[in-house]
Amino acid sequence: MKVLDFPLWLRAAHFFNFLLLSLLIRSGIEILSAHPRFYWNDHCTPGSEWLKFTRKQRPKDRLWTASDEETSFPSAIALPGHENLGLGRHWHFLADFAWLLTGLVYVVMLFVTPEWRRLIPTSWQIVPEAWHALLRYLSFHVVETPGAYNALQQLSYAAVIFLLAPFSIATGMAMSPAVAARFPWYIRLFHGRQGARSLHFLGVCAFIVFFIGHVSIVALHGFRTELALIVLGQTHNPHLTLALVVWLSGLTGIAAIHVVLWRESSWRVTSRLQTVSSTAGQVRADRSLMASTVQFGLRGHEED
Repeated sequence: MKVLDFPLWLRAAHFFNFLLLSLLIRSGIEILSAHPRFYWNDHCTPGSEWLKFTRKQRPKDRLWTASDEETSFPSAIALPGHENLGLGRHWHFLADFAWLLTGLVYVVMLFVTPEWRRLIPTSWQIVPEAWHALLRYLSFHVVETPGAYNALQQLSYAAVIFLLAPFSIATGMAMSPAVAARFPWYIRLFHGRQGARSLHFLGVCAFIVFFIGHVSIVALHGFRTELALIVLGQTHNPHLTLALVVWLSGLTGIAAIHVVLWRESSWRVTSRLQTVSSTAGQVRADRSLMASTVQFGLRGHEED
């Protein structure tokens, strides 16, 4: 039986990690639309934001409320888009739970198999070696380490898994009102909820930068060959066409999931509007019936 270089559980975790992070980012953008400004202080004084994603200007001649801050992001980038904070949080929390579960399975499998040896640094020598590898990549030269990650890959992958991911989880928890109410000392570690929110956003930016660098290095090493490695786990005589078909099928599946969730969100909104409309209509009918009954009673009383 042929031994695959990348085991199936690792390749599956790679796929689900990409899917869930894409859902987290899009639903996070929807949450951001409710207040598209970032602060390092909790008083959120107008003009003290360090970053904003809105062109709206606060008027000086009237009161400005939180609802005036909302910005409608299209469904092409936000999930579900168009100022739907409730469903944005719903999808964000579900994707977050699935992402945590995927990460837990990955870490457990990493340490119960020999895979950790390829990922975990065991010497400080990796730092200068990673710097040397970075310089070579910047000069568009490939750093070859057959059967293993090079120092830059090893250091960056380990940092993302064991530093950046926990950092994102920690800052995300600090934005929870329940955590803030029960553990106020925890929120102070991040200089308040707004500080945690800003750090959480920077963590997302770090994931995006890593993704761009990761794909760039894969392309530099030979996109089709590397694709066969991570999709099929094959290092010798890779089936490049099959790998490309499987990869495109996976991307199509991820896109389909995003569309289904958007349609599910649209259905929920429509259903709720119909329920509210039906309820409002029933209330109006009940009021009309009550008014008619009262008028009939009054007329009967006057005739008596």
